[in-house]
Amino acid sequence: MTLGPRDVGRRVVVRYLLETPQPGASATDVVGLLVAHDAAGLEVETRTGDRVRVPAARVVAAKPVPPRPAARRERSGPLIDADALQQICDQGWPARTRQRLGDWVLREAAGFTGRANSVLPVGDPGLPLDDALEAVQGFYDDHDLPALVQAVLGAGVEQRLLDAGWRVARHPEGVLVQVTSMSRARPTRGPTHGPTHGPKVELLETPTEEWMSVYGRTADVPADVVAGVLAGAPVTTFAAVGSGRPGGPVAIGRGVVTGGWLGLSAVEVVPTRRREGLARRVVDALLDWGAGQGAEAAYLQTMPGNAAALMLYAPYGFVTHHRYRYLAPGPGARVRPAPDRQAVGRDRAH
Repeated sequence: MTLGPRDVGRRVVVRYLLETPQPGASATDVVGLLVAHDAAGLEVETRTGDRVRVPAARVVAAKPVPPRPAARRERSGPLIDADALQQICDQGWPARTRQRLGDWVLREAAGFTGRANSVLPVGDPGLPLDDALEAVQGFYDDHDLPALVQAVLGAGVEQRLLDAGWRVARHPEGVLVQVTSMSRARPTRGPTHGPTHGPKVELLETPTEEWMSVYGRTADVPADVVAGVLAGAPVTTFAAVGSGRPGGPVAIGRGVVTGGWLGLSAVEVVPTRRREGLARRVVDALLDWGAGQGAEAAYLQTMPGNAAALMLYAPYGFVTHHRYRYLAPGPGARVRPAPDRQAVGRDRAH
């Protein structure tokens, strides 16, 4: 196979052997969105919404293919399930430490954001649930962090954790994961739909000290750990307006492309320069950059109470795909939290 987990979210074609060969046909093709890929095989969602699971042993060939025409993709929107999109988001926000527990990913980054300091529970942990949760607790004890699991709200794994005595620890209403197609987010009349005049948006390869000062969510986490998460994905850029001015930029943003998806984050404007359209200019620049990197769809994560962010992104066609929240061992959990760990945690963002 030429495909891998990083291709989740891309449109692909897969030729595979039929389980029961037909006269004159021993193999067939499926075209659609790759929504899952693991050692056992892969899963493709067709344009009708049907899911085709192909065992690895039956795959003859598999490769990415160009996206469908924009008008058709516009009507259907990005097709991807919550687990697959969570994996895309994880690739775009890589933790300092990543340890596999079966299909689950245990993540650590000195407490910088919940996403980089929690378990991504997609797939099978390879152990009975109680044993898996014991391993999770041991991992976070070793890193002096509270045990957390990032669970899609309403998903089966969330219910199993609640049944095991875990509790909702952060964001009970759920962090919003919103998506849009690039064809809808970017206007058909040209690459820039904001005003052509105004301050220039510069794209940086790494987050500079001045850029980080505007981001301002690092607290007591070592700067190299924060930079490692922000710049850890291979295809990343950092937008800045006024990066050469005294005092640093007045607006920033971050873009990352993984699996054909553009992730938007860290869009910030200094308080004295808000309501000037700077955030819109940053988002426009990141969308143009992402399209140049081959992204076909975009995602972002924000809180349901962040009215300013929701108003900023709504014109681009972003809609809520799913929500997630963090679970931790509760008093009735079969794996109890260590007494000196319950108050630990330096999460500065979702």
